[in-house]
Amino acid sequence: MRIPVFLVLLSAFLGGSQALQVKTDPEEEVVVVEGQKNVNLLCLIDEPMDFCIVKLPGAPAPFAASDKLPAPVEGITYYGLPWSSGSCGITIDTIKPIHDGPFECTVSVKGQTYKGQIKIALSAVAPEPPVIELASNVDSRNGEFEFGKKVTMKCVSRNGWPGAKLSWYLDGVKLTEDVGAEFSETSNRRTTVQQIYRRAIAVEDNRKKVTCRAEHTAYPGGFMETSLPIKLKKVYTNEKPEVQKEELKESVKPKPPQLTVSSVVAQRNGAFKVGSNLVVQCVSKDGNPPAGFLWFLNDQLIYEGLSAPFTSKSSRGSTVQQTLTLPLKQTDDGKVLICKARHPEGSEETRLKISTYN
Repeated sequence: MRIPVFLVLLSAFLGGSQALQVKTDPEEEVVVVEGQKNVNLLCLIDEPMDFCIVKLPGAPAPFAASDKLPAPVEGITYYGLPWSSGSCGITIDTIKPIHDGPFECTVSVKGQTYKGQIKIALSAVAPEPPVIELASNVDSRNGEFEFGKKVTMKCVSRNGWPGAKLSWYLDGVKLTEDVGAEFSETSNRRTTVQQIYRRAIAVEDNRKKVTCRAEHTAYPGGFMETSLPIKLKKVYTNEKPEVQKEELKESVKPKPPQLTVSSVVAQRNGAFKVGSNLVVQCVSKDGNPPAGFLWFLNDQLIYEGLSAPFTSKSSRGSTVQQTLTLPLKQTDDGKVLICKARHPEGSEETRLKISTYN
């Protein structure tokens, strides 16, 4: 049987023109932890390279990876054989949060460019153990609480990635009423989450404990807890009153207030859904005396939907935070929400322009 000449030529053409591909080592993804040392990322191709340009998360711009040139990024060195061997790569001296993301290499062979990619995935970072903080206006000397008084407490989970999920329990029973919205703040790939719980202390609460649970994938067992025992204060006592620390007396203007939108609020490109609740928190830090808040929607003073202020004190002054829950209407689109912090040393305000969608 005779084979047509054009099939022989076609077969030879296809067999000799197999497209070049960049292979990577590791393949596709490498999972690392912050602080890990000497992480190698390598790109390989079956022909000598004309050049190799790499793009690294956290680097200000792509740069040439070459055994003949020093890397222009601190903590990065060349890894692999020379370009003539079809090899180029880098070594990251110490993994940092900025390195999370795709590493890309672009290589040139005989005037054609080819790309390879390795995803650098930083594993989750466990937050610090959660803590429960009491508002400064809560009298709890000796760990005792007064019957009938409302106690305001805040649970804080600091410096995790991603942020922890908080929940509250009373002697193992999950609490849902009087639990505030969850707020989170992220900086340098570390998230601090906080949530407020308010409770009027009842007689039957004596010797029970309030627990805040922080759930996170990096915790052994998936969560960590902290508890606050409740002990009712005796009405009659012969104990000597505790000597109070001297408080800051000079008037200090607080830092400008800040507005934070709760992480539970659904958003679409910075817009909020009509018919949902916009939950925001205004915070004033390091003032003496504590600042007081006024809320406005455009020029209209807001009276409803405001929580009781939560005040905490330190040597720098008082920090006050208050939450507003605002049901959104179609007519709120384009309006400006204003939180004004009033203080004897001067008032300041912060604004949030509201955009809505249906």
